[in-house]
Amino acid sequence: VLIERSATVVRVCVPPQRVDAVAMYGASLLTIPPGVDGKASLEEVKRRLAGADGPAPNSAEANIPYLRSDHFLVRFLIARQWNVDKACAMLKDHYKWLADSKMTALLQDSFPEEEVIKRFYPQAYHGLDKKGRPVYIERPGAIDMRRLLQGTTSERLIEYVSASCETQIRRRLPGASLTRGEVVDKSLNIVDLDGLGFQMVTHNTARRVLKEVVAVFQNHYPECAGRTIIINAPKVFSIAWSFVKPMLDDKTVAKISIFGTDKAAYSEALLELVDADQLPALFGGRCLCDGHDKLSCMRSAKGPWADPEVQHILDTVPLEHIMTPEGCRALHEKHEHDSKGKSGKEESSQEVPAPSEGVEEASALEGFLAKEVAEKESEEAGVVEPTVVADEDGDGEEARDIAVGLPEIPSSTRGNRGIPSAELQCAEMEATLLEEENRQHEEVHMSTLTEWVNEFNTLTVEIGRLVIERAQGYYDSRSLWHQVVQEYAQKRDELDQTNLRLEESVKDLSKAETAFTAPSRDSPGWLSDGDWALLAPLPEESASCEEKVVSPTWKLMQGDPRLLRTLRLSALGDVVASLQWRRDMGKVELEIKSRELDDSRRRFEQEDETHTACNWNCSVKRAAPFYEKRRMHETKVDAQLLVLHSLERRLQQARSTVAALEIKEGLHKGTPMVLTRSRSRQLDEMSLQSFEIKGGEPAQDEFRDEFMSCCGSDLDEDRSP
Repeated sequence: VLIERSATVVRVCVPPQRVDAVAMYGASLLTIPPGVDGKASLEEVKRRLAGADGPAPNSAEANIPYLRSDHFLVRFLIARQWNVDKACAMLKDHYKWLADSKMTALLQDSFPEEEVIKRFYPQAYHGLDKKGRPVYIERPGAIDMRRLLQGTTSERLIEYVSASCETQIRRRLPGASLTRGEVVDKSLNIVDLDGLGFQMVTHNTARRVLKEVVAVFQNHYPECAGRTIIINAPKVFSIAWSFVKPMLDDKTVAKISIFGTDKAAYSEALLELVDADQLPALFGGRCLCDGHDKLSCMRSAKGPWADPEVQHILDTVPLEHIMTPEGCRALHEKHEHDSKGKSGKEESSQEVPAPSEGVEEASALEGFLAKEVAEKESEEAGVVEPTVVADEDGDGEEARDIAVGLPEIPSSTRGNRGIPSAELQCAEMEATLLEEENRQHEEVHMSTLTEWVNEFNTLTVEIGRLVIERAQGYYDSRSLWHQVVQEYAQKRDELDQTNLRLEESVKDLSKAETAFTAPSRDSPGWLSDGDWALLAPLPEESASCEEKVVSPTWKLMQGDPRLLRTLRLSALGDVVASLQWRRDMGKVELEIKSRELDDSRRRFEQEDETHTACNWNCSVKRAAPFYEKRRMHETKVDAQLLVLHSLERRLQQARSTVAALEIKEGLHKGTPMVLTRSRSRQLDEMSLQSFEIKGGEPAQDEFRDEFMSCCGSDLDEDRSP
């Protein structure tokens, strides 16, 4: 086969069906099934898109060349295993969806409710990983669905996510490609489930939004997700995962890794993928965007797409050119040109030229063929290799059968280390007992979750899905109002306590000022040294004897009673100033909470008024058994989660103790324990199968497009038979 480009001729022996894959570059080469002519498939798709399968004539989509570029079309071909008919059908639906959703207008929409969305649905793009991919961070555990839906609607939320996905395609990925100098078409996703509770995973509107969002990802943005790392996963996540997994394809599921609450474990996994200066400190990195707040990274705009130089190229160079191996070099070539201009020196003719594109393409083909030959030789020799699946970049990762639950105790080969010490045996015994206790609690917890899933399915059939969802707003507003009432009362109590402490501190300060100016023992208000110590104790007085001996401040205080009283008076003044600041901040917080209380009360009254005139068919009345059962399960599940979280912390500490003792004894005996990363990953990572609950998958008719009021015509069909 002769590949000719840039005056470079390379001869490579390859199967005919693989030759046309050269134009696809990179990992796309591995996706073309044997016997399929990739180039011909792509050309056929382009031919059909010029006709009835393409964007509507004169539409906004028809005027965007990138939507018919090779890079764009190959993603849809890969998603449909290079089946031209299926890829064309998928593309046709995508163009129609872009038009129906008015994507051009959405991209220009400022989304006034964005502040509310990001506050109660924390998510952000933050920097790049080691492969140059945008890092997307989402914190479902911090979502407050009730407050979120007070500031926006589920329809607007889906529009916001859709616009973000399109921005990813048109701005972030091209920006990352320019920075990398290579085509970057996937992201790294970090999903933090810390704080995820029963209320969120059982929220009906959240289920509807989640299903719509997953459909958007799967149907309209295929092959855009790289690795997904789920961290801080509680077992209550099982309800959400059992609902989501059936909607994902096998390739997407294979890219997902899940970790529990052991920060050391998931931080290590994340730092393998992301440099520490790009990873937020919240997840084990070093990045603090504002210098002190760990959550500031969720509010910042960090990434090359925010760089004015990159933005200028994105605004002036066609996107279909940027997303090519030549076009993505634009920024690097500009920097090289600027560097040459500054130095005033031309490139030396003696410099070794970079390999041409034809050589790089041939190398990719040769590498792929070498891998195929090696696999075939292994099969002929009877060598059984670990199962390998291609990841998003064409790399291989061994398929693992990971133990369910929390990590096991890492240990060296016991047969070679001799008899462990009594201290190590006790630590291992404690960890073993905690493991068993944790296992028993997990079984009870999973049983409770399974019980809810079964009850949910039963109640849904009896009451009707639309009835339950129609009543969601009423029960959300009522529970939020009750919650805000409690929060307001708590803020009021905190402010009252602060005022009491401030009043007492002001009296103490006044008493100390009178005593400080008293000239003698007989003067009114005079205090003895003991009275001063009780009135205004200093931090040095609570220190240990050893610390007092070496403290120069303490020695100075002991030698000068007047200075000691001055320090005590100053300390009292600091206490008063601190309490005054806390009082002022408490007043501001109470005022904010008061407005939130009025708003939540008004919203509940509006919901209540909507259903006041309803007859016995009212969705609120009919759905009451569902929400009462849900409330009871929430109380039970949250109590179990508290116990499990406590056990997990104790178990992680016990295992760390065992590992430290094993290393210590191994070093003492000259045989230090060596734990390879592959083994460590098996211990730290959890199994997705352990989060599956039978019956938790979505029903085929779970959600409809209609959303009618209590007087809607669908009442009878929603009633139980």
